Amino acid sequence: MARIKKSYLIKITSFILALFFSASVPAVSGCGLFYDFEVNTGTENSREAVSIQEGSPDEDLYWIKEVTDGDTVVLGNNSRVRLIGINTPEYGMYFYGEAKEVLEVLVLEKEVKLEKDISEKDKYGRLLRYIYVGGLMVNLEMVKRGFANAFTYPPDIKYSEIFLEAERYARSNSLGLWEKSRTAAVDIAVHYDAEGHDGMNLNDEYIIIKNIGEEAVDTKGWVIKDSATNIYEFNSYQFEPGSTIYLFTGNGTDSGGIFYWNSPNPVWNNDFDTLYLRDAGGLLIELYNY
Repeated sequence: MARIKKSYLIKITSFILALFFSASVPAVSGCGLFYDFEVNTGTENSREAVSIQEGSPDEDLYWIKEVTDGDTVVLGNNSRVRLIGINTPEYGMYFYGEAKEVLEVLVLEKEVKLEKDISEKDKYGRLLRYIYVGGLMVNLEMVKRGFANAFTYPPDIKYSEIFLEAERYARSNSLGLWEKSRTAAVDIAVHYDAEGHDGMNLNDEYIIIKNIGEEAVDTKGWVIKDSATNIYEFNSYQFEPGSTIYLFTGNGTDSGGIFYWNSPNPVWNNDFDTLYLRDAGGLLIELYNY
């Protein structure tokens, strides 16, 4: 079971108090949201502040009776709702408890408004929605405060660029999920587009990790995750300075610095994805975007 660190309980409490009781918090402005980070407009050296109003949520109010995890809630009518545009740690993973607890404080036993994007439901039958408490978009707040990562899943991409900017803000400030590990220094590359049909050539999809630090480290408990829910955990291996680890998606027998995910399907998207490498304590060693 995931354990919540005392230091994070303090941070969570401070975050909640600041969010709801401080008139000077820059995250909240008027009836919508105003964040103190910027969005790249696509023009060199041209950036502008982000301002988000409520969009067009339903006028109906919905009672939240249960929070399942950091990105799923249950309404008073027993409908399950998956927050669009974000992803939070799975049960048993680092920061699962913190993310769930913050979402509980934000929405549990409160009346909320829901905003639909394109899709009605996911494959699990959950409603796909943005959730608002008053003028606060909960999805975005979870990302900006470091309790969730942005998760772009077409066609529901109405606020994807803003979510990505919120994640960059959290990462640059080492908030929540983005607290950095000091156990290792690595370089990462991903060969994500296998030759031919990806599903027929799984071992031409692989990760390269090089130890660029000055000390050997034990990889036991290290975890690699993509932007969705694919997770690989390393066994014990003495990762020497200057040496390289290869992690292939398909089947094989681990040997030396060669590891196999043994996944029946491709893991890495060919257009865009994010790799998160965490140490045995759950702290972020390195992140690779493409």
